[in-house]
Amino acid sequence: MNTPLHLEPTSLQQWNVSVQRQFGDWLTSASYLGNHSTHLWRATELNPAVFGPGATTGNTNQRRTLILQNAQQGQFYGTIGQLDDTGRANYGALLLSLQRRLKNNLSVLSNWTISKCMSDPATTEITGPTIVNPANPDLDYSYCSSDRRHVVNASVVVRTPDFEKPVLRAILGDWQLSPIVRWQSGNRSSVTTGVDNALTGLGNQRAVQMLDDPYGTGGPAAYLNRAAFTSPAAGTYSALAPFTIVNPNNFQNDFALTRTFAIARAQSVQFRWEVFNVINHVNFAAPIVALNSASFGQIQSTPTNGGDPRIMQFALKFTF
Repeated sequence: MNTPLHLEPTSLQQWNVSVQRQFGDWLTSASYLGNHSTHLWRATELNPAVFGPGATTGNTNQRRTLILQNAQQGQFYGTIGQLDDTGRANYGALLLSLQRRLKNNLSVLSNWTISKCMSDPATTEITGPTIVNPANPDLDYSYCSSDRRHVVNASVVVRTPDFEKPVLRAILGDWQLSPIVRWQSGNRSSVTTGVDNALTGLGNQRAVQMLDDPYGTGGPAAYLNRAAFTSPAAGTYSALAPFTIVNPNNFQNDFALTRTFAIARAQSVQFRWEVFNVINHVNFAAPIVALNSASFGQIQSTPTNGGDPRIMQFALKFTF
């Protein structure tokens, strides 16, 4: 990896504005959150293979720019990643919230985030070229892979009332139910050819999208429509930007039921029942997005952070 002198330090600008209004026991707010990053690092290939007659993946190194300019010296160079500080990123979000303080045995906390994230290729560690087409690096400025357009959270705390009749109070009184729901639209993927169509020695080359709607049935067997994509002609790159595919959304639903029983003046026992993924909803991972795969467009796994089945747990806590 080649690092030029005098790289500019990465900078970040942030801004936000918020409006709040209370209506009785309810508090509403609307906030705009934004940031702009400049001088992010990215990397371009300085020594790509040049496409021409007889080009194959087997003679990539013999067609690289430096060896064509000077065969004697150029043979000692392979891929050369050139760092630069011209990357940028932009994020904007509208955060809407609705809250109700605990009153009459009910409290509510909810919010809805509508956002958009755009950036140059983002990596945690740059070990090689991140730009697919060295002649058009700005084509890679697109949605962030982590872009999620909508995120909705809602949590409620409900307490049973103090019943007048002793029997009802002993059985139904002092229970607390706390459901939590989270829904978020999917993150993003790029449809790649899986092969070196441009014959330049660069990976992650993207497919050509033929149809406006790239999605299939939406189910795991055909989340993407194979007929919506094709490979670019040999020696060319696709004009398709990265991360145009929205992956399946994610839904989480949990709840907890608790009650505390007083035993003595300073002693109590708390019973707790927790259920994760109450309705046993299945969340799916991203589909296979390599055109050269026989399983293209299929979803064959669940995400590591949201694919658990329904799980229950019980607990007793003694306080003294």
